[in-house]
Amino acid sequence: MSIKMSNLEQIETAILTLSSDEFQQLRQWFFDLDYQHWDKQLEQDIADG
Repeated sequence: MSIKMSNLEQIETAILTLSSDEFQQLRQWFFDLDYQHWDKQLEQDIADG
């Protein structure tokens, strides 16, 4: 019987295989993405008053 991993489990497993440089690049990408989402939410909150 094969157990299918969730997307999150697959991502976590892949992250654990990254080199230090790749991990740093991923961390920066995630930080930038998080900031973009926060910025959009802030703009929406301002527009909503």
